[in-house]
Amino acid sequence: MKHFFLFCAGLVMTGTLLAPGAGHAQGMPGAGSYSLKTVEAIPIPRDEHLKLWREVALKQCTDARKRFNLAPDQCLQVIAAKADACSVKLAPETPEMVRTTAAAKDVGRKYLHCAVPYYFCKGVEVKSEVEVLAQCK
Repeated sequence: MKHFFLFCAGLVMTGTLLAPGAGHAQGMPGAGSYSLKTVEAIPIPRDEHLKLWREVALKQCTDARKRFNLAPDQCLQVIAAKADACSVKLAPETPEMVRTTAAAKDVGRKYLHCAVPYYFCKGVEVKSEVEVLAQCK
């Protein structure tokens, strides 16, 4: 824990900088308390924001048979295999603190495109019309 003193535009602010994860123990929002719906009121740190989109991606597996031609457990495995790489890929272009609905949706769209499976045909993920025609005959 570090204390800080900030003088900005005639205002003096003091506070405490907490170690990562310590805020939740002291009544501040933690991993389980952030929401994409309240991002404008309660900004979300980058890592927590990407974790929320991972949860959204995993929820897509509830109707995986219809959406992706996969069993729900297979869908969960595909997303789990892609999720970390998607977070690493998107981290540099995600704000340190996501503060607007527009930014949240932009990151979410990219994350879901990266992590959520495409349709599977005969056990192979098909991403284009050409692949569908070749694989799904």
